[in-house]
Amino acid sequence: MAKGSSVLRNIFGFFNLLFAIVGAIVIVLAILVHVHLSNVQEFEKVGGVVILYVIGFITLTISFLGAYGAFRQVKWMLIVFLVLMCVGFLFLARIAVALAIMRPRVNSIAEEQLDAVLPLDKTSMDFQSIMDAFQSSMHCCGLSNGYKDWNENVPESCNCPPPEETMNDVCVAIPGNYLEAYFSQRMVYSQSCGPILLTLLKTVVDGVMGVFFGLTALTVLGIAISSCLIAHINKNRIAGVMFKPTLVFSTSPPQYNELVNEPYH
Repeated sequence: MAKGSSVLRNIFGFFNLLFAIVGAIVIVLAILVHVHLSNVQEFEKVGGVVILYVIGFITLTISFLGAYGAFRQVKWMLIVFLVLMCVGFLFLARIAVALAIMRPRVNSIAEEQLDAVLPLDKTSMDFQSIMDAFQSSMHCCGLSNGYKDWNENVPESCNCPPPEETMNDVCVAIPGNYLEAYFSQRMVYSQSCGPILLTLLKTVVDGVMGVFFGLTALTVLGIAISSCLIAHINKNRIAGVMFKPTLVFSTSPPQYNELVNEPYH
């Protein structure tokens, strides 16, 4: 039985190590985002960083409670760990199920959001800068209707480089006046960026959903192991009370029985 308990504590220790690594990764991610937004003062933009810090430190605290409670067999620490795991399971399972339900509607929701920002030349300068970077790196132009999403203000990030100008399946000519068409024809990317964004978004949603389902499975494992350890501690205490030797002290002298030899007949 002791060997089984030792194996269970080792498994539980490895589980809490994984939990601590997850918490450390969340804190490092929060620090990186915080450094990136160090010049931003609006709470709306740094509120997510605060949430990341809180999640990271709570995760580290839970892992410490579980590891120390299992190693020292501190029952109250394991009970607190079990309660927090149950709360975490409900929270993570709710998010994971919501993501699974929302996934089939990701395309329609994203397309509505993309159509709402058109035309692109009327958007903010920050958004146009993001689109310029994305168009240059992904070799696309516009969101839904190619270069037409920019009206008459098609940015240079849509231009096809010289090696690709002759590829009809990659580039398309922007129609202009007679002189522009005769002397120089501007070639831009024919593919819209919207489908690429939708593919990336679906990949991100799948990844996040997988992470939440994985964390939900870990909480179930933590609940099962911590419950077994608490039951083992209770069993050992009950056994210790049942088999504890009882010492009785008495001040009266011991009683002696007189031995009498019976006469021989």
